[in-house]
Amino acid sequence: MTLAGLLTTAPLVAAQDARVETYVVRDSERLEVLSVTGSVTAERISQLSSAEAGQVDTLSIALGERVNQGQRLLTLDSREITLEAQRIQADVAQARAERDDARRRLNEANQLSARQNIAASELRQRESTFAAAEATLDAQQARAELAKLRLERHQVHSPFDGMVIERDAEIGEWVDPGDTLLTLVDLDSLKLEFPIPLSVYPRLKEATLEIRLEGNQQWHTATMNATIPQEAPSRQFLLRATLDTSSPMLPGMAATGRLTLTAGNGPSVPRDALIRRPDGSVSVWLVKRKNNEWRANEQRVELGNGHAGKVAIEEGLNIDDRVIVVGNERLEEGQRVSLSDK
Repeated sequence: MTLAGLLTTAPLVAAQDARVETYVVRDSERLEVLSVTGSVTAERISQLSSAEAGQVDTLSIALGERVNQGQRLLTLDSREITLEAQRIQADVAQARAERDDARRRLNEANQLSARQNIAASELRQRESTFAAAEATLDAQQARAELAKLRLERHQVHSPFDGMVIERDAEIGEWVDPGDTLLTLVDLDSLKLEFPIPLSVYPRLKEATLEIRLEGNQQWHTATMNATIPQEAPSRQFLLRATLDTSSPMLPGMAATGRLTLTAGNGPSVPRDALIRRPDGSVSVWLVKRKNNEWRANEQRVELGNGHAGKVAIEEGLNIDDRVIVVGNERLEEGQRVSLSDK
């Protein structure tokens, strides 16, 4: 062969050996990522009311103000019940004096009875008078405790640390028992809630959850705390979770979740191995060794779920197949290839 013939033949041979990188299909764990939407909710929201009727006397708490557990938030006009409590205390003092006098007279009677200087009927009368005086004193003390309780119930205190988010009463207004006066939310017990299809429940034990809050592009890992059944027609359950790291949140804030579920084992390939055709089909290029040469063969596949740059293959591939991941753009069926990873 002439030198000119060699120069023209060599490039043609080289063009047939496409340089490619391959990936060996393994039996690997498949993961499914389910996108969910939910919101931030407060575990404790309390609509505060008074157990007594009355006119609002003091209310110094503003909307959005943080309050502490036990802090007084509102008081009703308590002048009437205060006077009533004072009158009852006077009744208690009188009943105690009458009880003490009855006890003294009974002690005298017991001493006279020991010397047989008092009639038995008089002794019984004094015993009865003392018992009645003690009963009267007990009743007056109970009235005093009730008045004290009513006086305390003219005040509304915070049941927990939180923020006032609604104020439905103003100074001078008349309120009745059960009327909502203030709404308090506990901002230290915020949870995230997501409605999840019931079909996911059996796989939830091994699942992981990541959450992105409204107005924040960062993903946070989260711990799943509870699953709450919902009404049957919804065919959903409520997944409750908390962030593993602190992040600013308010009740009602929207949240997006990525629930990563295990989906068994099987073949999967990198996304770069996939060739998408105009007709909607998807294929990969396999390489097989024939007569000491590597050749490319196109293989249609059925896709499953994708995760972390890989896609599960439901049909079309077997374990240990070798697929092309780099250099698969312009291959032809049966074309000879050179493996850069061999």
